[in-house]
Amino acid sequence: MLLERLITSYEYKRDEKRDQWRVLTPDSDGMYRGDCEDFALSVFYYVVCNESWLKFWWLLLTGKAKLCYVMTKNDIGHAVLRYDNSYIDNWTRQWVDRTHMESLGHEFHGSLFSVLHVAVRMLKAKLRARQ
Repeated sequence: MLLERLITSYEYKRDEKRDQWRVLTPDSDGMYRGDCEDFALSVFYYVVCNESWLKFWWLLLTGKAKLCYVMTKNDIGHAVLRYDNSYIDNWTRQWVDRTHMESLGHEFHGSLFSVLHVAVRMLKAKLRARQ
């Protein structure tokens, strides 16, 4: 999927209860609705990994891609995808450098979401969806 297609079909939607870390699928109207980590995971899966779960987990395991934890200028925790020294989130909706992210008020924290963290959060969301 092309990034432009995902972006034009994306609409921010806050999780109602707990964070639901997931790769978005289109709603009945073709829109992809989710929050920051859903956007980051979806860009990663659809655009970077070309819908390959093997590539998805491999790039996370090898550290070639990371979900970064940042604090926004509003002091809210936020997820940003880093791949190939470029960053993207649901604020920018395009690949930018770290300086650009910081100019938006994003304060990067040393703690990145580890691959284990991502896996556990995605698994929890999957299990909750089945209840």
